[in-house]
Amino acid sequence: MTRKILMPMDGGQHSHRALNWYVRNFNARDDELVFAFVAEPPRSAIGDVTSADKVSSSMAENIAKAKALANDASQNELSHNAGQAIVDLANEENADVILIGNRGIRGIKKAFLGSVSDYVLHHSHRTTIIVPPPPKDTHH
Repeated sequence: MTRKILMPMDGGQHSHRALNWYVRNFNARDDELVFAFVAEPPRSAIGDVTSADKVSSSMAENIAKAKALANDASQNELSHNAGQAIVDLANEENADVILIGNRGIRGIKKAFLGSVSDYVLHHSHRTTIIVPPPPKDTHH
């Protein structure tokens, strides 16, 4: 039976780690992979010219990354809410599984910034696999 697996990619280490996890642990012969580049603008102070320049520069970088990944990806989407874009795309593609890497943000930072993987997990009605970051080395 063919499974359709949606893999959000951003060109970073977390999405590559998720892809490597898929290859080692979840890969099946008949899988259909749908790669999606989803970018969201960075959070910044409203009305700050410097922040506006940073947002513009960051979006230009994200668009360049999306174009670079487009050769390997079947979908590209720019969104103000990356989590919602992933959920929407999973529905449009009728994905059986969403496989996503996690940055591992915790505590106050997570409370303020949120987590794309948490959003997808709580808003998608599809099987979702979140590949965590590697454990931090506790030895010095």
